[in-house]
Amino acid sequence: MSVHHPKNNQRNNWLGWLTGLLAAAVVAIGLGYFYSFHQATYSDDAQIQQLLSPVNARVGGYIKKVNFSEFQQVRKGDTLVIIDDTDYLVQEQLADANLLDAMAGKHVTQSSVTTAENTVNVAASNLEETKARLWNAGKNLKRYETLLAQESVTEQQYDMVKSEYDALNAKLGSLENVKRGNSLTVREAGAKINVNNAAVKRAQAQLKAAQLNVFYTVILAPCDGFMGRKNITEGQLVQAGQQLAAVVNADEKWLTVNIKEKQLQSLAVGKKARVQIDAVDGHDFTATITSISAATGSVFSMVPTDNATGNFVKIQQRIPIRLEFLDPKDKAEVARLRAGMNAVVYFDEGI
Repeated sequence: MSVHHPKNNQRNNWLGWLTGLLAAAVVAIGLGYFYSFHQATYSDDAQIQQLLSPVNARVGGYIKKVNFSEFQQVRKGDTLVIIDDTDYLVQEQLADANLLDAMAGKHVTQSSVTTAENTVNVAASNLEETKARLWNAGKNLKRYETLLAQESVTEQQYDMVKSEYDALNAKLGSLENVKRGNSLTVREAGAKINVNNAAVKRAQAQLKAAQLNVFYTVILAPCDGFMGRKNITEGQLVQAGQQLAAVVNADEKWLTVNIKEKQLQSLAVGKKARVQIDAVDGHDFTATITSISAATGSVFSMVPTDNATGNFVKIQQRIPIRLEFLDPKDKAEVARLRAGMNAVVYFDEGI
C-alpha cells in the first residue's frame, strides 16, 4: 500500500508551474522574433564607424618626447610627438652654406660679365679711334705718293708716312681680334650665369628640404578627436613613414550595416531605420540610408571567393550599406557612441 505525501505533491505542482512558465517565455520570445522578422527588415550585423586618422613619422630618428596619453582628447595642430632634430639642424646649416656658396659664385660670374662687357666697350672705342686715324693716314699717304712722284718730298718723308699707315692698319686688325675675343668672353660668362642660376635654385631647394625635415620632427594632430593606443616611448627609433599612433576623428560618425542580398529589394537610399545600441539602452536612434555598396563585402576581402574552382556553394552574400544619424534629436546620444560598437537595425515600414 503506497502512501502519498503532501510535500511531494506540492513540489510536483511547483515544477509543473515552472515548466509552464519557461515554455510560455520561450514561445513569447519566439513570437517576438517572428513578429520582428515579418514586420521589419532586421540586421544585427552593424557597427558604429568613425574615421581613424593615422599619425605617421615624416622623418626617421629617435623620439625625444611623447606629448599624449592613451585615449586623450586632442585638437587639430596639437603637438603629439617630437623627434630629435640635431642631425636635421646640421643638414639645414650645410644646405644654407651651400646656398651662400652658390650665390657667391653667381656674383663672381656677374662681375666677370661686367668686366668683359667694359673691355668690349673700350676695345670698340679704340677700334673706332684707330679707324679714324687710319683713314687720315691713308689720305696722307696718297698725298705723299703724289708729292713723291713730283719729287716734292724725299723718300725718307714718304717712308715715314707709309710706316705710320702700316702701323695703324696692323693696330686695327689687332683691336678687331681683341674685340672678338672679349665678345666671346661675354657670351661664355653669360652661359655661366645660367649655370650659376641653376646652382642657386638647386641650393634653395635643398635648403627648403632641410627646413622641412626640421619641421617634420614635430608631429601634430591631424584632426580633432581622441587618441588611440600608445605604443611608443621616448628614446625609441622610428623610421620615415612608420605609424606612431592614430586619432579617432570626432567630427563624423556613421553606421555600416551588412544586409543579406535578399533584404536589398526593400531598401533604398533615403529610407529611415530604427537603431538600438546596448551602450545607450532604452533609446532608439533614427538613421537614414545615405549610400549602398555597389559590391558585396566578399568582393572587397583580401582573398575574394573564386567560383571558377568548381566547388561553389550558393550562400546569401552580404552587402554593406551606410546609415547616418541625421536626426538632430539624437545629437546628444550620438556623442556617446564609440567606433566599433555593435548595433541592431530595424528597417520598419512605419518610420
